[in-house]
Parts: sequence; structure tokens; C-alpha cells
Amino acid sequence: MRELIRKTGQRLVRIMLMTALILTITTTSQYGQARGDTTSDLNELKTQNELLLQRSRFTTGGVAMILGIVALLAFLAVNGRWTRRLELKNQQLQRERNVVVAQNKQLAIERDRAEAASKAKTSFIQSMTHEIRTPLNAINGFTQLLTTTGVEISEAERIDCCQRIEENSRLLTKILDDLIFISELESNSELPPAEPSLGITIIAQAMDSISQTAAKGVKLNSECTIPEDQIVNTYPRMIHVVLNKLLDNAAKFTTEGSITLRLGMNDEQLHFSVIDTGPGIPEDKKEFIFERFSKLDNFSQGIGLGLTIARMIAERLGGSLILDTNYTGGSKFDLVVPIHHA
Repeated sequence: MRELIRKTGQRLVRIMLMTALILTITTTSQYGQARGDTTSDLNELKTQNELLLQRSRFTTGGVAMILGIVALLAFLAVNGRWTRRLELKNQQLQRERNVVVAQNKQLAIERDRAEAASKAKTSFIQSMTHEIRTPLNAINGFTQLLTTTGVEISEAERIDCCQRIEENSRLLTKILDDLIFISELESNSELPPAEPSLGITIIAQAMDSISQTAAKGVKLNSECTIPEDQIVNTYPRMIHVVLNKLLDNAAKFTTEGSITLRLGMNDEQLHFSVIDTGPGIPEDKKEFIFERFSKLDNFSQGIGLGLTIARMIAERLGGSLILDTNYTGGSKFDLVVPIHHA
């Protein structure tokens, strides 16, 4: 670019010198022919030569300026193109970075889930080992006592051993039933057909199931605010399972006072409440108790699946099961189940 400007300037200077020479020759010739010209003509010739030189310098500077502008525009065009390419490349790198970050987050989530599943599996095995071994040891011990020859026991002791064997057998069966039931809930999403039922019958059957497990001296109450002859279309068997879990839980921790089962209806929904006068549940544990294998008292019987199954059934029925933390006289669970129309 600089070489081109230099050559152009040289050519313009040569042109101007030749023009000046021609003018000088012409002027001299005219001067020789007409010696009578005045001095003012020579001054005019000098002025014209100076103007030519100024124009030559102006033309050279203009050409240089134009070439400089052209070069600057070319530089800006090339620079803009490369800048755009760099921006596109940066955007692509940013997108790839975002993808990598998202993948890392997903991997972290999957890792946490795997760790949680591993912990849950370990907790499950530990709980199952303890909970199954306890009734099995009791059954085995009392059976050996009854069948060992040479050991004399009274009739009252024999009856007590038989009752303990029966009780632990029932506990073992309940543990296995809970495991099978929760497996069926997870593998089968279909609901059985809704059935017409009497509300009073549902709570009566639930109260019958707890009459043998409640502690002596604990009063069992049932309250129904809907007409005794009113038929509702619902799922009585699955509701019975939920109420049975709630009442068993209440009977386990209520040693005195009362256990109450209530039934009401509004807005096309059945409202069940199980209320006890036991030790109650801390508010910060209101969701923890519904988690699998969760137990507030590690020394109590059970593997911590009762409330988990109860909530799963409630949600499967399109309802809800919550702990009422406003109740302070013990524990109060509210079950809401929608009524289905035939």
C-alpha cells in the first residue's frame, strides 16, 4: 500500500514538471517574439507555476488520503468479519459449556439418587433383618418350650405361650403383607371399580379391626355425621386398609385415653379423621413419618411402612392423607377421599 502511494506521487510530480517546462518554453518563445511584454507577465507566469505546484501537492495528498480511507475500510470490513466469527465461536463454546454444565448437574442428581437408593436398600435390609428375626425368634423359642420333652409347664403358661406364638405369627404375616402390598401399589396403577357402600359400615369395620390390638383402658370412639342409610360410591376395601394402618399406629402408641374415628362428607368428598391421645408427633416430623422405613421410635415394632402405604393408597384414590399439626392432644390424621359417581 505504501509503495503504491509513493509511485503515484512520483508520477504526479513528473506530470507537473513537464507541464511547467512546456509553459516555460512557451513563455520564453513568446518573450523572444514579443520583447515588448512587460514584467507583469513574468510575475503572472511565476504565480501560475506556484499554483500548479500547490495543486500537485494537493492532488498527491488527496490520492494518499483516498487510498488511506480505502485501506481503512478494507481493514474494518475484514476486522468485522473476524469479529463476527469470533462471536459465533464464543457463542458455540458457551452453548457447549452450558450442555456440559447441565450434564454434570444431571450426573450429580443421578449420583445422589443412587446414593440415596443404596442407603435406603441398606436401611431396608437392616430393618427387615431385625423386624423379621424378632417374631421368628419368639415363635421358635415358645415352640421349643412347648415341644421339648421333660419340660413341665402349667396350663396357664401353655396358653400364654400359644398366645405369644399367635401374636408373633400375626406380626410376621403383617410385615410380609406390607412388603407385598407396597410392591403391588408400585407395579399396578389401575384402580378396582368403585363400589356403593354405607359410610357407617366402613368405620364400623375399621373399629372392629382395632378392638383386639388397643391397650386395655383405652376408649374407642366412632363418630359419623352422614346419614346411616346414605350410600356413597367409593373404594371401601382400600379405604379400610388406610384406616387400619392409621388405627394400628394409634393403638401402638396410645396407652391411655381414647382413640376416635370420625367420618364426615362435604364437597363430594369423604373426610376421615383418626384422633388419639398418645404422645403426638413433632411438627418437624410431619413429612418424615410418611417416608419409607421411617420410625420415630427405633425400639417399636414394625418396619416403618404403615403410613407410607396409607398415603400411597390415598393418593392413588385421588385424595390426600396429612398430619394435622394444629391438634395438640396427641396425633390427628386426616384422610380425604373423593366420591365417585357411577
